[in-house]
Amino acid sequence: MISTAQYGEVLQIRVCRYPDFPSAMWVCSYLVDGLLIDTGIAHTAKEFTAFLKDKYLKKAVNTHFHEDHVSANKFLQDEYGIEIFAHPLSVNKINKPATLYPYQEAVWGYPVPGEVKPLGSYIYSENYSFEVIPTPGHDLGHICLFEKSHGWLFSGDLYINTKPKVCRPSDDMWQILADLENIRSLNPQVLFPAPTHVVYEPAAKLDELITYLEELGEEIVDLHQKGKSVERIKEEIFGPEDMFAQMTQQQFSSLNMIKSFLKNHLVS
Repeated sequence: MISTAQYGEVLQIRVCRYPDFPSAMWVCSYLVDGLLIDTGIAHTAKEFTAFLKDKYLKKAVNTHFHEDHVSANKFLQDEYGIEIFAHPLSVNKINKPATLYPYQEAVWGYPVPGEVKPLGSYIYSENYSFEVIPTPGHDLGHICLFEKSHGWLFSGDLYINTKPKVCRPSDDMWQILADLENIRSLNPQVLFPAPTHVVYEPAAKLDELITYLEELGEEIVDLHQKGKSVERIKEEIFGPEDMFAQMTQQQFSSLNMIKSFLKNHLVS
């Protein structure tokens, strides 16, 4: 299923396998001035490609290699002959077959590898210049795009909400905090995230998230230094894992978040 919303010159394209899926299962791509940011999921790749006919599509960028951001690459290249770009650390991951958990295939589908080229420091559309901002906390090859003249910040999976309680095993929460502080310093006027709604004047939301993560990380480290186990810290701060952790085979869990904040400490 595809739904769209127009935000000035930016078209948001939301995709999901089923319309009644919870909002966390929807993924957003953005089209502005011929530049497409992320290409969505495999289950909607053909529909997504057909939708973009006559939409002035010139090139695309993948914010990172995860399957919910790259899965229409091959279809768009075959249909429209466009070039697609990603951070150099993401290129090989996107260009080869993916290894997925069963829940990933069920929710988003298996991406057909395309041919992605490495990004430089900027990518240009006909009328705009987008600075490539490395944000490696979520993935080493994750990037944001910043269009300074309008204050547009396309943030991929960096921003989800102001109080995240779960993360992947590969997420580096201290680096994510640094990434958020970096994009906050750019003073973006509009935040275009992949997993959630567009945020106008996002300074307050970013400040809230940054403060939350700072305090959470400090609390986790403090409890660990007092001799609390990882599991005990998780129970004290977050309580039991919810169904999302079980559904994703513990790939999205509060325990992962505790471990990430303690990655430079002796974890017991």
